[in-house]
Amino acid sequence: MSVFDEPVEEPDQIRDQLRQLFRYRAFIVLGLVLGLLGGAAVSVLGGSTYTATGEVVVHAISTAPFEAGGVSADKQISMGTERQIAQSASVAAGAAKALRETGNPAALQRDLRVSNPPETQTLLFEYSADSPERASKLVNAFVHAYLAYRQDTASHRIDATVSKLNTELKPLLEQRKMLDRRIAGESAGTARTSDQSERSNLVTEIGDLQGRISSLKSLDTTAGDIVRKGDPPAFPSSPGLMMLLLTGAVVGLALGILAAWVRSVLEPRVRSVADVQDNLRAPVLGILPRRRGGEQLLEVGRSGHGNRAEAYRTIAFRLVHDRRFAGRGSLLIVAPRENADAVSVAVNLAGAFAEIGNDILLVEANLRTPDLAQRLPLRPGRGRPVPGSWAEGERFAVDAGFDGRFDLLPGREVPNPARALTSPEFARLLAAPSGPDEHVVVVTGPLLTHADGLAVAKQAAGVVVVCDLNEVRRDDLDRVWELITGAGGHILGAVLDKGSRGPSLRRLTDSGPTHRKRGRGRSRARAAVPPPAAHPGPPPPRSGQGWVAQASADTDAPSLRG
Repeated sequence: MSVFDEPVEEPDQIRDQLRQLFRYRAFIVLGLVLGLLGGAAVSVLGGSTYTATGEVVVHAISTAPFEAGGVSADKQISMGTERQIAQSASVAAGAAKALRETGNPAALQRDLRVSNPPETQTLLFEYSADSPERASKLVNAFVHAYLAYRQDTASHRIDATVSKLNTELKPLLEQRKMLDRRIAGESAGTARTSDQSERSNLVTEIGDLQGRISSLKSLDTTAGDIVRKGDPPAFPSSPGLMMLLLTGAVVGLALGILAAWVRSVLEPRVRSVADVQDNLRAPVLGILPRRRGGEQLLEVGRSGHGNRAEAYRTIAFRLVHDRRFAGRGSLLIVAPRENADAVSVAVNLAGAFAEIGNDILLVEANLRTPDLAQRLPLRPGRGRPVPGSWAEGERFAVDAGFDGRFDLLPGREVPNPARALTSPEFARLLAAPSGPDEHVVVVTGPLLTHADGLAVAKQAAGVVVVCDLNEVRRDDLDRVWELITGAGGHILGAVLDKGSRGPSLRRLTDSGPTHRKRGRGRSRARAAVPPPAAHPGPPPPRSGQGWVAQASADTDAPSLRG
Protein backbone atom coordinates (compact mmCIF):
# COMPACT_ATOMS: atom_id res chain seq x y z
CA MET A 1 0.00 0.00 0.00
CA SER A 2 1.43 3.33 -0.97
CA VAL A 3 2.07 5.94 1.66
CA PHE A 4 2.83 8.89 -0.55
CA ASP A 5 0.73 11.93 0.15
CA GLU A 6 -2.55 11.75 -1.72
CA PRO A 7 -4.35 14.87 -2.92
CA VAL A 8 -7.29 15.79 -0.77
CA GLU A 9 -9.91 18.44 -0.96
CA GLU A 10 -8.90 21.75 0.51
CA PRO A 11 -10.34 22.01 4.06
CA ASP A 12 -12.13 25.10 5.18
CA GLN A 13 -10.32 27.66 7.26
CA ILE A 14 -11.87 26.77 10.61
CA ARG A 15 -11.05 23.09 10.31
CA ASP A 16 -7.50 23.92 9.29
CA GLN A 17 -7.05 26.20 12.29
CA LEU A 18 -8.40 23.52 14.63
CA ARG A 19 -5.98 21.03 13.12
CA GLN A 20 -3.15 23.49 13.74
CA LEU A 21 -4.14 23.81 17.40
CA PHE A 22 -4.60 20.11 18.08
CA ARG A 23 -1.06 19.36 16.94
CA TYR A 24 -0.06 20.76 20.33
CA ARG A 25 -2.72 18.95 22.31
CA ALA A 26 -0.43 18.64 25.33
CA PHE A 27 -0.76 22.37 25.96
CA ILE A 28 -4.56 22.09 25.85
CA VAL A 29 -4.59 19.07 28.16
CA LEU A 30 -2.11 20.72 30.52
CA GLY A 31 -4.21 23.89 30.69
CA LEU A 32 -7.34 21.83 31.41
CA VAL A 33 -5.62 19.85 34.18
CA LEU A 34 -4.17 22.99 35.77
CA GLY A 35 -7.58 24.67 35.63
CA LEU A 36 -9.21 21.72 37.41
CA LEU A 37 -6.46 21.66 40.04
CA GLY A 38 -6.83 25.41 40.54
CA GLY A 39 -10.59 25.10 41.03
CA ALA A 40 -10.11 22.29 43.53
CA ALA A 41 -7.44 24.30 45.39
CA VAL A 42 -9.73 27.33 45.65
CA SER A 43 -12.51 25.13 46.99
CA VAL A 44 -10.27 23.46 49.59
CA LEU A 45 -8.18 26.44 50.71
CA GLY A 46 -10.80 29.18 50.37
CA GLY A 47 -13.56 27.49 52.33
CA SER A 48 -17.26 28.37 52.18
CA THR A 49 -18.49 31.95 52.28
CA TYR A 50 -21.87 32.95 53.72
CA THR A 51 -23.66 36.19 52.93
CA ALA A 52 -26.34 37.71 55.18
CA THR A 53 -28.64 40.46 53.89
CA GLY A 54 -30.36 43.32 55.67
CA GLU A 55 -32.69 45.90 54.12
CA VAL A 56 -33.52 49.42 55.34
CA VAL A 57 -36.07 51.96 54.08
CA VAL A 58 -34.53 55.41 54.56
CA HIS A 59 -36.73 58.20 55.97
CA ALA A 60 -36.20 61.87 55.35
CA ILE A 61 -36.05 64.43 58.18
CA SER A 62 -37.76 67.69 57.31
CA THR A 63 -35.53 70.74 57.08
CA ALA A 64 -38.37 73.29 56.97
CA PRO A 65 -37.14 75.05 60.11
CA PHE A 66 -33.77 75.57 58.44
CA GLU A 67 -34.93 76.78 55.03
CA ALA A 68 -37.51 79.35 54.09
CA GLY A 69 -40.51 77.73 52.51
CA GLY A 70 -39.34 74.18 53.29
CA VAL A 71 -38.69 71.30 50.92
CA SER A 72 -40.76 68.14 50.50
CA ALA A 73 -39.33 65.13 52.30
CA ASP A 74 -38.98 62.85 49.26
CA LYS A 75 -36.64 65.37 47.62
CA GLN A 76 -34.31 65.76 50.56
CA ILE A 77 -32.77 62.28 50.33
CA SER A 78 -29.83 61.57 48.07
CA MET A 79 -29.54 57.78 47.97
CA GLY A 80 -26.01 58.02 46.61
CA THR A 81 -25.04 60.06 49.67
CA GLU A 82 -26.83 57.64 51.99
CA ARG A 83 -24.99 54.74 50.38
CA GLN A 84 -21.66 56.48 50.99
CA ILE A 85 -22.64 57.13 54.60
CA ALA A 86 -23.51 53.46 55.11
CA GLN A 87 -20.05 52.49 53.87
CA SER A 88 -18.21 55.19 55.82
CA ALA A 89 -15.61 54.67 58.51
CA SER A 90 -17.88 56.28 61.12
CA VAL A 91 -20.55 53.63 60.62
CA ALA A 92 -17.87 50.91 60.66
CA ALA A 93 -16.55 52.28 63.95
CA GLY A 94 -20.06 52.21 65.41
CA ALA A 95 -20.55 48.60 64.30
CA ALA A 96 -17.17 47.57 65.76
CA LYS A 97 -18.04 49.30 69.03
CA ALA A 98 -21.39 47.54 69.22
CA LEU A 99 -19.74 44.16 68.60
CA ARG A 100 -16.81 44.99 70.86
CA GLU A 101 -14.37 44.25 68.07
CA THR A 102 -10.84 45.13 69.11
CA GLY A 103 -9.35 45.15 65.61
CA ASN A 104 -9.22 47.91 63.05
CA PRO A 105 -12.79 48.94 62.08
CA ALA A 106 -11.63 49.43 58.50
CA ALA A 107 -11.04 45.67 58.28
CA LEU A 108 -14.77 45.12 58.73
CA GLN A 109 -15.55 47.26 55.68
CA ARG A 110 -13.82 44.94 53.20
CA ASP A 111 -16.63 42.37 53.23
CA LEU A 112 -19.52 44.87 53.34
CA ARG A 113 -21.51 45.74 50.23
CA VAL A 114 -24.27 48.38 50.22
CA SER A 115 -26.48 48.84 47.18
CA ASN A 116 -29.54 50.87 46.30
CA PRO A 117 -32.14 49.26 44.01
CA PRO A 118 -33.21 51.72 41.32
CA GLU A 119 -36.22 53.96 41.90
CA THR A 120 -36.34 53.13 45.64
CA GLN A 121 -35.34 54.68 48.95
CA THR A 122 -34.03 51.34 50.14
CA LEU A 123 -30.49 50.40 51.13
CA LEU A 124 -29.48 46.74 50.80
CA PHE A 125 -26.73 45.68 53.22
CA GLU A 126 -24.81 42.48 52.39
CA TYR A 127 -22.02 41.08 54.51
CA SER A 128 -19.89 37.99 53.71
CA ALA A 129 -18.14 35.93 56.37
CA ASP A 130 -16.84 32.43 56.88
CA SER A 131 -19.83 31.42 59.05
CA PRO A 132 -23.55 32.21 58.81
CA GLU A 133 -23.73 33.45 62.43
CA ARG A 134 -20.91 35.96 61.98
CA ALA A 135 -22.35 37.20 58.69
CA SER A 136 -25.74 37.75 60.33
CA LYS A 137 -24.24 39.46 63.36
CA LEU A 138 -22.11 41.84 61.31
CA VAL A 139 -24.79 42.83 58.81
CA ASN A 140 -27.21 43.64 61.64
CA ALA A 141 -24.49 45.62 63.42
CA PHE A 142 -23.91 47.73 60.31
CA VAL A 143 -27.64 48.31 59.80
CA HIS A 144 -28.11 49.51 63.38
CA ALA A 145 -24.89 51.53 63.28
CA TYR A 146 -26.07 53.31 60.11
CA LEU A 147 -29.49 54.12 61.58
CA ALA A 148 -27.94 55.24 64.85
CA TYR A 149 -25.44 57.45 63.02
CA ARG A 150 -28.15 59.16 60.98
CA GLN A 151 -30.37 59.62 64.03
CA ASP A 152 -27.56 61.02 66.13
CA THR A 153 -26.56 63.38 63.34
CA ALA A 154 -30.13 64.68 62.99
CA SER A 155 -30.52 65.04 66.79
CA HIS A 156 -27.27 66.97 67.03
CA ARG A 157 -28.35 69.34 64.29
CA ILE A 158 -31.74 69.91 65.93
CA ASP A 159 -30.18 70.46 69.35
CA ALA A 160 -27.67 72.91 67.91
CA THR A 161 -30.44 74.86 66.17
CA VAL A 162 -32.68 74.86 69.28
CA SER A 163 -29.78 76.07 71.39
CA LYS A 164 -29.18 78.93 68.99
CA LEU A 165 -32.85 79.90 68.96
CA ASN A 166 -32.96 79.79 72.78
CA THR A 167 -29.98 82.10 72.83
CA GLU A 168 -31.87 84.52 70.61
CA LEU A 169 -35.07 84.11 72.70
CA LYS A 170 -33.57 84.80 76.13
CA PRO A 171 -32.87 88.57 75.67
CA LEU A 172 -36.29 88.99 74.11
CA LEU A 173 -37.92 87.53 77.20
CA GLU A 174 -35.86 89.82 79.44
CA GLN A 175 -36.86 92.80 77.33
CA ARG A 176 -40.55 91.81 77.58
CA LYS A 177 -40.32 91.63 81.37
CA MET A 178 -38.75 95.06 81.47
CA LEU A 179 -41.52 96.49 79.26
CA ASP A 180 -44.16 94.86 81.45
CA ARG A 181 -42.75 96.63 84.51
CA ARG A 182 -42.56 99.98 82.71
CA ILE A 183 -46.11 99.67 81.40
CA ALA A 184 -47.39 98.78 84.87
CA GLY A 185 -45.79 101.91 86.39
CA GLU A 186 -46.86 104.36 83.67
CA SER A 187 -50.14 106.24 83.45
CA ALA A 188 -52.04 106.73 80.24
CA GLY A 189 -50.19 108.80 77.78
CA THR A 190 -47.92 108.76 74.79
CA ALA A 191 -45.10 106.87 76.56
CA ARG A 192 -47.41 104.05 77.66
CA THR A 193 -48.84 103.72 74.18
CA SER A 194 -45.35 103.51 72.70
CA ASP A 195 -44.27 100.85 75.23
CA GLN A 196 -47.38 98.78 74.58
CA SER A 197 -46.77 98.90 70.83
CA GLU A 198 -43.15 97.82 71.32
CA ARG A 199 -44.27 95.02 73.66
CA SER A 200 -46.76 93.80 71.06
CA ASN A 201 -44.02 93.52 68.43
CA LEU A 202 -41.73 91.80 70.89
CA VAL A 203 -44.40 89.26 71.80
CA THR A 204 -44.91 88.48 68.12
CA GLU A 205 -41.17 87.89 67.66
CA ILE A 206 -40.99 85.77 70.80
CA GLY A 207 -43.95 83.69 69.64
CA ASP A 208 -42.29 83.12 66.28
CA LEU A 209 -39.05 81.87 67.93
CA GLN A 210 -40.94 79.69 70.37
CA GLY A 211 -42.94 78.22 67.49
CA ARG A 212 -39.77 77.35 65.61
CA ILE A 213 -38.25 75.76 68.72
CA SER A 214 -41.42 73.76 69.29
CA SER A 215 -41.47 72.62 65.65
CA LEU A 216 -37.85 71.46 65.83
CA LYS A 217 -38.42 69.57 69.04
CA SER A 218 -41.40 67.82 67.50
CA LEU A 219 -39.44 66.48 64.50
CA ASP A 220 -39.20 62.69 64.17
CA THR A 221 -35.49 61.84 63.98
CA THR A 222 -36.03 58.17 63.09
CA ALA A 223 -33.60 57.51 60.23
CA GLY A 224 -35.46 54.58 58.71
CA ASP A 225 -37.17 51.24 59.18
CA ILE A 226 -35.62 47.81 59.03
CA VAL A 227 -37.71 45.82 56.56
CA ARG A 228 -35.42 42.76 56.48
CA LYS A 229 -33.36 41.49 59.33
CA GLY A 230 -30.04 39.84 58.58
CA ASP A 231 -30.86 36.23 59.47
CA PRO A 232 -28.13 33.56 59.25
CA PRO A 233 -28.07 32.21 55.68
CA ALA A 234 -28.89 28.54 55.23
CA PHE A 235 -26.54 27.98 52.28
CA PRO A 236 -23.11 29.36 51.37
CA SER A 237 -22.99 32.11 48.76
CA SER A 238 -19.62 31.03 47.36
CA PRO A 239 -19.64 28.64 44.38
CA GLY A 240 -19.54 24.96 45.22
CA LEU A 241 -16.90 22.44 44.29
CA MET A 242 -18.56 21.48 40.99
CA MET A 243 -18.95 25.11 39.94
CA LEU A 244 -15.32 25.86 40.80
CA LEU A 245 -14.15 22.80 38.89
CA LEU A 246 -16.25 23.81 35.89
CA THR A 247 -14.96 27.38 36.02
CA GLY A 248 -11.37 26.18 36.39
CA ALA A 249 -11.81 23.78 33.47
CA VAL A 250 -13.16 26.53 31.21
CA VAL A 251 -10.40 28.97 32.17
CA GLY A 252 -7.70 26.30 31.89
CA LEU A 253 -9.01 25.16 28.52
CA ALA A 254 -8.97 28.73 27.24
CA LEU A 255 -5.41 29.25 28.45
CA GLY A 256 -4.35 25.91 26.95
CA ILE A 257 -5.84 26.83 23.58
CA LEU A 258 -4.11 30.20 23.78
CA ALA A 259 -0.78 28.52 24.56
CA ALA A 260 -1.26 26.06 21.69
CA TRP A 261 -2.08 28.93 19.33
CA VAL A 262 1.01 30.89 20.38
CA ARG A 263 3.12 27.72 19.98
CA SER A 264 1.74 27.12 16.49
CA VAL A 265 2.36 30.74 15.49
CA LEU A 266 5.96 30.63 16.72
CA GLU A 267 6.64 27.16 15.24
CA PRO A 268 9.60 27.43 12.82
CA ARG A 269 9.16 23.91 11.42
CA VAL A 270 6.93 22.98 8.53
CA ARG A 271 3.58 21.68 9.69
CA SER A 272 2.10 20.22 6.53
CA VAL A 273 2.97 18.93 3.09
CA ALA A 274 1.60 22.18 1.72
CA ASP A 275 4.21 24.08 3.74
CA VAL A 276 6.98 21.98 2.20
CA GLN A 277 5.65 22.62 -1.29
CA ASP A 278 5.32 26.35 -0.66
CA ASN A 279 8.81 26.81 0.75
CA LEU A 280 10.63 24.41 -1.60
CA ARG A 281 8.63 25.43 -4.72
CA ALA A 282 8.48 21.77 -5.69
CA PRO A 283 6.07 18.84 -5.22
CA VAL A 284 6.33 16.22 -2.50
CA LEU A 285 7.22 12.92 -4.17
CA GLY A 286 6.36 10.76 -1.21
CA ILE A 287 6.30 10.28 2.56
CA LEU A 288 8.29 7.45 4.13
CA PRO A 289 6.66 5.67 7.09
CA ARG A 290 8.40 5.44 10.42
CA ARG A 291 11.47 3.25 10.48
CA ARG A 292 11.22 0.21 12.71
CA GLY A 293 14.15 -0.92 14.78
CA GLY A 294 16.56 -3.44 13.22
CA GLU A 295 15.85 -2.54 9.61
CA GLN A 296 18.84 -2.61 7.26
CA LEU A 297 20.00 0.33 5.22
CA LEU A 298 18.94 -1.36 1.96
CA GLU A 299 15.25 -2.12 2.43
CA VAL A 300 14.24 -2.62 -1.21
CA GLY A 301 14.81 -6.20 -2.36
CA ARG A 302 16.62 -7.65 0.68
CA SER A 303 14.80 -6.86 3.94
CA GLY A 304 11.24 -7.81 3.08
CA HIS A 305 8.48 -5.80 1.52
CA GLY A 306 7.27 -3.39 4.17
CA ASN A 307 5.63 -0.01 3.81
CA ARG A 308 8.93 1.82 3.50
CA ALA A 309 10.09 -0.41 0.63
CA GLU A 310 6.78 0.17 -1.15
CA ALA A 311 7.15 3.91 -0.61
CA TYR A 312 10.61 3.83 -2.22
CA ARG A 313 9.21 1.94 -5.21
CA THR A 314 6.42 4.51 -5.59
CA ILE A 315 8.88 7.40 -5.54
CA ALA A 316 11.12 5.67 -8.09
CA PHE A 317 8.15 5.03 -10.34
CA ARG A 318 7.15 8.69 -10.18
CA LEU A 319 10.67 9.81 -11.03
CA VAL A 320 10.98 7.43 -13.97
CA HIS A 321 7.76 8.76 -15.46
CA ASP A 322 8.50 12.41 -14.61
CA ARG A 323 9.14 14.28 -17.86
CA ARG A 324 11.50 16.63 -16.06
CA PHE A 325 13.87 13.74 -15.22
CA ALA A 326 13.20 10.77 -17.50
CA GLY A 327 16.07 10.19 -19.88
CA ARG A 328 18.34 12.85 -18.36
CA GLY A 329 20.50 10.49 -16.32
CA SER A 330 21.94 11.92 -13.09
CA LEU A 331 20.04 12.46 -9.85
CA LEU A 332 21.31 14.17 -6.67
CA ILE A 333 19.89 13.12 -3.28
CA VAL A 334 20.63 15.70 -0.59
CA ALA A 335 19.30 16.74 2.82
CA PRO A 336 19.25 20.25 4.27
CA ARG A 337 20.78 19.19 7.59
CA GLU A 338 22.06 16.11 9.40
CA ASN A 339 18.68 15.13 10.87
CA ALA A 340 17.45 13.73 7.51
CA ASP A 341 18.84 10.42 6.21
CA ALA A 342 19.58 11.16 2.55
CA VAL A 343 21.90 8.11 2.31
CA SER A 344 19.04 5.70 3.03
CA VAL A 345 16.85 7.36 0.40
CA ALA A 346 19.63 7.28 -2.20
CA VAL A 347 20.45 3.60 -1.58
CA ASN A 348 16.84 2.46 -1.70
CA LEU A 349 15.99 4.56 -4.75
CA ALA A 350 18.95 2.96 -6.49
CA GLY A 351 17.56 -0.44 -5.52
CA ALA A 352 14.09 0.53 -6.76
CA PHE A 353 15.54 1.75 -10.08
CA ALA A 354 17.38 -1.56 -10.39
CA GLU A 355 14.09 -3.42 -9.88
CA ILE A 356 12.65 -1.57 -12.85
CA GLY A 357 15.58 -2.81 -14.90
CA ASN A 358 17.74 0.30 -15.13
CA ASP A 359 21.51 0.39 -14.99
CA ILE A 360 22.29 2.30 -11.83
CA LEU A 361 25.51 3.73 -10.47
CA LEU A 362 25.29 4.96 -6.88
CA VAL A 363 27.95 7.57 -6.13
CA GLU A 364 28.87 8.42 -2.55
CA ALA A 365 30.02 12.02 -2.99
CA ASN A 366 30.77 12.34 0.72
CA LEU A 367 34.52 12.87 0.55
CA ARG A 368 34.91 13.89 4.18
CA THR A 369 33.63 10.93 6.23
CA PRO A 370 32.70 8.15 3.76
CA ASP A 371 31.23 4.96 5.23
CA LEU A 372 28.69 3.67 2.71
CA ALA A 373 30.83 0.74 1.54
CA GLN A 374 30.81 -0.71 5.07
CA ARG A 375 27.02 -0.50 5.35
CA LEU A 376 25.98 -2.27 2.14
CA PRO A 377 26.16 -5.93 1.01
CA LEU A 378 28.86 -5.80 -1.68
CA ARG A 379 29.95 -8.24 -4.34
CA PRO A 380 33.32 -8.03 -6.09
CA GLY A 381 33.07 -5.51 -8.88
CA ARG A 382 35.18 -4.29 -11.70
CA GLY A 383 38.05 -2.09 -10.66
CA ARG A 384 39.22 1.00 -12.44
CA PRO A 385 42.18 2.04 -10.31
CA VAL A 386 43.39 5.41 -11.42
CA PRO A 387 45.81 6.86 -8.89
CA GLY A 388 44.66 10.19 -7.52
CA SER A 389 41.32 10.15 -9.37
CA TRP A 390 38.38 9.32 -7.11
CA ALA A 391 35.74 9.70 -9.85
CA GLU A 392 37.40 6.96 -11.94
CA GLY A 393 38.25 4.74 -9.01
CA GLU A 394 37.17 1.23 -8.10
CA ARG A 395 33.48 0.34 -8.23
CA PHE A 396 31.61 -2.35 -6.34
CA ALA A 397 28.42 -4.26 -7.09
CA VAL A 398 25.70 -4.02 -4.45
CA ASP A 399 23.64 -7.18 -4.01
CA ALA A 400 19.98 -6.13 -4.02
CA GLY A 401 18.74 -9.70 -3.69
CA PHE A 402 16.81 -11.43 -6.43
CA ASP A 403 15.39 -8.07 -7.49
CA GLY A 404 18.61 -6.90 -9.06
CA ARG A 405 21.88 -5.18 -8.38
CA PHE A 406 23.52 -1.81 -8.89
CA ASP A 407 27.04 -0.43 -8.88
CA LEU A 408 28.55 1.65 -6.11
CA LEU A 409 31.32 4.20 -6.33
CA PRO A 410 32.22 4.63 -2.65
CA GLY A 411 33.52 7.85 -1.25
CA ARG A 412 37.14 8.41 -0.37
CA GLU A 413 38.74 11.01 1.82
CA VAL A 414 40.51 13.57 -0.37
CA PRO A 415 42.41 16.71 0.57
CA ASN A 416 40.11 19.03 -1.40
CA PRO A 417 36.51 17.70 -1.76
CA ALA A 418 35.31 20.77 -3.67
CA ARG A 419 38.01 20.35 -6.34
CA ALA A 420 37.20 16.64 -6.71
CA LEU A 421 33.47 17.34 -7.18
CA THR A 422 34.10 20.01 -9.79
CA SER A 423 36.78 18.03 -11.67
CA PRO A 424 36.33 17.07 -15.35
CA GLU A 425 36.41 13.38 -14.37
CA PHE A 426 33.40 13.80 -12.12
CA ALA A 427 31.60 15.87 -14.75
CA ARG A 428 32.14 13.06 -17.29
CA LEU A 429 30.82 10.57 -14.74
CA LEU A 430 27.55 12.51 -14.37
CA ALA A 431 27.27 12.89 -18.14
CA ALA A 432 28.07 9.23 -18.83
CA PRO A 433 24.46 7.88 -18.95
CA SER A 434 23.44 7.77 -22.58
CA GLY A 435 19.94 6.31 -22.45
CA PRO A 436 16.70 6.50 -20.44
CA ASP A 437 17.56 3.22 -18.69
CA GLU A 438 20.88 4.42 -17.25
CA HIS A 439 21.02 6.64 -14.17
CA VAL A 440 23.63 7.96 -11.79
CA VAL A 441 22.36 8.53 -8.23
CA VAL A 442 24.62 10.82 -6.19
CA VAL A 443 24.36 11.38 -2.45
CA THR A 444 26.28 14.12 -0.63
CA GLY A 445 26.49 15.51 2.86
CA PRO A 446 23.95 18.03 4.20
CA LEU A 447 23.61 20.99 1.87
CA LEU A 448 23.53 23.64 4.59
CA THR A 449 26.58 22.18 6.35
CA HIS A 450 28.98 21.87 3.38
CA ALA A 451 28.91 23.28 -0.12
CA ASP A 452 29.61 19.86 -1.65
CA GLY A 453 25.98 19.46 -2.67
CA LEU A 454 26.00 22.70 -4.64
CA ALA A 455 28.96 21.51 -6.71
CA VAL A 456 26.90 18.46 -7.72
CA ALA A 457 23.52 20.24 -8.03
CA LYS A 458 24.62 22.44 -10.92
CA GLN A 459 25.80 19.35 -12.87
CA ALA A 460 23.00 16.88 -12.03
CA ALA A 461 19.83 16.63 -14.09
CA GLY A 462 17.64 16.90 -11.00
CA VAL A 463 17.77 17.22 -7.22
CA VAL A 464 15.63 15.39 -4.66
CA VAL A 465 15.60 17.00 -1.21
CA VAL A 466 15.18 14.63 1.77
CA CYS A 467 13.52 16.20 4.80
CA ASP A 468 12.86 14.87 8.27
CA LEU A 469 9.14 15.47 8.61
CA ASN A 470 9.44 16.37 12.30
CA GLU A 471 12.53 18.58 12.13
CA VAL A 472 12.71 20.42 8.80
CA ARG A 473 12.34 24.19 9.09
CA ARG A 474 10.77 26.64 6.70
CA ASP A 475 13.91 28.77 6.63
CA ASP A 476 16.03 25.73 5.74
CA LEU A 477 13.82 24.91 2.77
CA ASP A 478 13.91 28.52 1.59
CA ARG A 479 17.71 28.50 1.75
CA VAL A 480 17.93 25.15 -0.06
CA TRP A 481 15.76 26.49 -2.88
CA GLU A 482 17.79 29.70 -3.15
CA LEU A 483 21.14 27.85 -3.15
CA ILE A 484 20.19 25.16 -5.66
CA THR A 485 18.39 27.44 -8.09
CA GLY A 486 21.13 30.03 -7.71
CA ALA A 487 23.72 27.42 -8.64
CA GLY A 488 21.73 26.46 -11.75
CA GLY A 489 20.24 23.24 -10.33
CA HIS A 490 16.69 21.95 -10.71
CA ILE A 491 14.66 20.58 -7.77
CA LEU A 492 12.44 17.67 -8.81
CA GLY A 493 10.72 17.34 -5.46
CA ALA A 494 11.00 16.38 -1.82
CA VAL A 495 10.91 13.10 0.05
CA LEU A 496 9.59 13.39 3.60
CA ASP A 497 10.83 10.88 6.16
CA LYS A 498 8.94 10.32 9.40
CA GLY A 499 12.10 8.78 10.88
CA SER A 500 11.97 6.52 13.87
CA ARG A 501 9.41 6.76 16.66
CA GLY A 502 10.33 9.65 18.93
CA PRO A 503 10.16 9.84 22.73
CA SER A 504 6.76 9.57 24.35
CA LEU A 505 6.97 13.10 25.75
CA ARG A 506 7.80 14.47 22.31
CA ARG A 507 4.85 12.65 20.75
CA LEU A 508 2.58 14.01 23.47
CA THR A 509 3.62 17.64 23.10
CA ASP A 510 3.67 17.63 19.31
CA SER A 511 1.53 15.35 17.18
CA GLY A 512 3.60 16.23 14.14
CA PRO A 513 2.71 17.82 10.84
CA THR A 514 -0.29 16.95 8.75
CA HIS A 515 -0.06 15.50 5.29
CA ARG A 516 -2.49 17.94 3.70
CA LYS A 517 -1.85 19.27 0.23
CA ARG A 518 -3.37 22.41 -1.15
CA GLY A 519 -5.40 22.14 -4.28
CA ARG A 520 -8.88 21.34 -5.51
CA GLY A 521 -10.15 19.14 -8.26
CA ARG A 522 -7.14 16.81 -8.39
CA SER A 523 -7.87 13.12 -8.68
CA ARG A 524 -7.74 10.98 -5.57
CA ALA A 525 -5.23 8.27 -6.38
CA ARG A 526 -3.05 5.78 -4.55
CA ALA A 527 -0.30 3.78 -6.14
CA ALA A 528 -1.14 0.28 -5.01
CA VAL A 529 1.97 -1.82 -5.54
CA PRO A 530 1.81 -5.29 -3.95
CA PRO A 531 5.12 -6.85 -2.98
CA PRO A 532 6.87 -8.99 -5.57
CA ALA A 533 6.88 -12.74 -5.37
CA ALA A 534 8.92 -14.28 -2.58
CA HIS A 535 10.57 -17.02 -4.68
CA PRO A 536 13.82 -16.27 -6.47
CA GLY A 537 13.67 -15.84 -10.22
CA PRO A 538 15.82 -14.98 -13.17
CA PRO A 539 17.59 -11.63 -13.34
CA PRO A 540 15.31 -8.78 -14.38
CA PRO A 541 15.53 -7.59 -17.97
CA ARG A 542 17.44 -4.32 -18.48
CA SER A 543 14.61 -2.41 -20.05
CA GLY A 544 13.05 0.83 -18.94
CA GLN A 545 9.63 -0.46 -20.03
CA GLY A 546 9.96 -3.79 -18.27
CA TRP A 547 7.75 -2.81 -15.32
CA VAL A 548 4.99 -1.48 -17.55
CA ALA A 549 5.06 -4.57 -19.79
CA GLN A 550 4.84 -6.98 -16.90
CA ALA A 551 2.18 -4.96 -15.09
CA SER A 552 -0.02 -5.05 -18.21
CA ALA A 553 0.60 -8.75 -18.79
CA ASP A 554 0.09 -9.87 -15.19
CA THR A 555 -2.35 -7.61 -13.40
CA ASP A 556 -2.76 -9.95 -10.45
CA ALA A 557 0.78 -9.45 -9.13
CA PRO A 558 2.40 -6.33 -10.47
CA SER A 559 5.84 -5.36 -9.21
CA LEU A 560 8.60 -2.94 -9.99
CA ARG A 561 10.86 -5.65 -11.29
CA GLY A 562 11.48 -5.76 -15.04
